[in-house]
Amino acid sequence: MGFKYCAEAACIITGVVVILLNYIFISNTVPFLVPVLNVFGGLVIIIPPVLLIYTKYRVRKESEKSFIAFIMDLADSINSGMTLPLALQHCSKRGYPVLSKKIKKLAAQVDWGVPFERALQNFAKKTYSPAIKRAVTTIVETYKVGGRISDTLESVTKSMITIDKISEERRSSVYSQTVTLYIIFFVFIAIITAMQVFIIPSLSMENLPNPIATGVSIPQEEMKEMLTYLIVIQGFFAGLVTGKMAEGSTISGIKHSIFLVVAGYLLFSLATQVKIPIVRFG
Repeated sequence: MGFKYCAEAACIITGVVVILLNYIFISNTVPFLVPVLNVFGGLVIIIPPVLLIYTKYRVRKESEKSFIAFIMDLADSINSGMTLPLALQHCSKRGYPVLSKKIKKLAAQVDWGVPFERALQNFAKKTYSPAIKRAVTTIVETYKVGGRISDTLESVTKSMITIDKISEERRSSVYSQTVTLYIIFFVFIAIITAMQVFIIPSLSMENLPNPIATGVSIPQEEMKEMLTYLIVIQGFFAGLVTGKMAEGSTISGIKHSIFLVVAGYLLFSLATQVKIPIVRFG
């Protein structure tokens, strides 16, 4: 795990330590706190790393959009007759939501005498965006061989815009499939809830005419806990699949996973609070 994931690693280690200390010390002294601390440790392991990774993903996507605007402005400035350092200084004064500080640093490095290709490569490394790194590699290679930098910038801009449009079209084309996945998940919730509310209580020991003869015994609370875990797992992975289909990235499915897990858990918990009178057999 690289340095950029140190915060996520720290959260996971903290959650694991909480759970271990809970089982080693708390379980013998204050047993009623064990479930609470287990839930807390699990949330620390899952929620903060997920949010951190998704935040980085969103920042990376915003960086790519800002980079397209920056390259377009830089090409226009060069075509207007400005030198490269002057064009960079001019662009650094404009507002690029995520990249403003990095662009100002790029312009300052070039102004101080750092070679343009090296400064641009340093800039690309700090964005953590594969798309920006590919574009920068193309720009640097063209700059080294002496090609017109403005033409290269325009070509890179057009290619990145085309890729962005293709991604948007893919999201639009799979919208119906995304809705279908949501519908399937909530139908699954309805079936699981019906099992817990109607079927499992009717098969419990107290509702059977001769439980010893039938050999059937279904502890309702344990079954409810198992079904809850099943809903959480199903919602989490269904969300990841939805994100992969819609946006081409598993990380983008985290928002779907959080929504499905929370919605599924709340619906199941509320629905199973309803007490349905069971008709006894015999």
